[in-house]
Amino acid sequence: MVSNDNFADRVSLNLTSVSTTGTNVGFTGESGEPNHAVSDSQLNSAWWSWTAAADGTVTIDTFGSNYDTTLAVYTGSAVNSLTEIDSNDDSFGLQSQVEFTVTAGTTYQIAVDGFSSRTGLIDLNINLDIDDIPILGTAGNDILSGTGANDRIEGLAGDDMIFGREGINTLLGGDGNDRIEGGSKLDVIRGGSGNDTIFGSEGNNELFGDSGDDLIFSGSGDDFINSGTGNDTLFLGGGDDLIVLETGNGFDTINNFQLGLTTFDAGNSNQLSIVNGTNGAEISRGGDLLAVVRFTQANTLINNLDQVFV
Repeated sequence: MVSNDNFADRVSLNLTSVSTTGTNVGFTGESGEPNHAVSDSQLNSAWWSWTAAADGTVTIDTFGSNYDTTLAVYTGSAVNSLTEIDSNDDSFGLQSQVEFTVTAGTTYQIAVDGFSSRTGLIDLNINLDIDDIPILGTAGNDILSGTGANDRIEGLAGDDMIFGREGINTLLGGDGNDRIEGGSKLDVIRGGSGNDTIFGSEGNNELFGDSGDDLIFSGSGDDFINSGTGNDTLFLGGGDDLIVLETGNGFDTINNFQLGLTTFDAGNSNQLSIVNGTNGAEISRGGDLLAVVRFTQANTLINNLDQVFV
């Protein structure tokens, strides 16, 4: 497990919605470090940083942690000169939550500690509600385009065509076989149910196929891809793409894998089986096929486990 005990070793997070885990067991405080939410004679803090992709309101919590947490968020680049934005001890039971307005491009430093020196396993959850313009479709087959500002477009039912344009957008296909195209900036795209076609375009995007057999094209940016359930086909662009592989959700056929750019989040890589198949390297866990990496030899992945699997 990564040690993010010291401020300098904080783990960087960037997605608009992200959940991660950690621990503060055996962690210590640093000289000049502030107290987090409560005054405490002993600090056991773990550190993360998160950069806001857009203006909006962020909610950060420790729900799911197994001990009495404290939570504080700061700006600043040194542990002894931080400016507190918000902090909390007990919001829900013994876990903590903060909510505040964020500015696009600002990096926020997040400390998770424990009340009265308590330690344990940490669940940290971040969700950004972007300031945007809502655009709703109908139960029919709609063609929906963004305004050029930050838009939230929901196709609802029907086989929809959704175009994000220039803003930082949230594009939701809903039910039906939808075609969704992102714009030039960050887009969060969810296909919903049905066999959807998703284009990431230029920005650093978050692409979710959800259910159905989806066709997903990442663009030139650095994309996060979770194809969801079903047997999905991915065509990767030129960016640093991270692909989530999960058991029980069907398998992905991945085209344009590039060593040094493409990475997989598939859990413990030591539990994976990687063999040559008819169409490329096959990645499995416990007999469940997770992905076929086309035109790639199994040894390319096996010999670079630490580089390919995160």
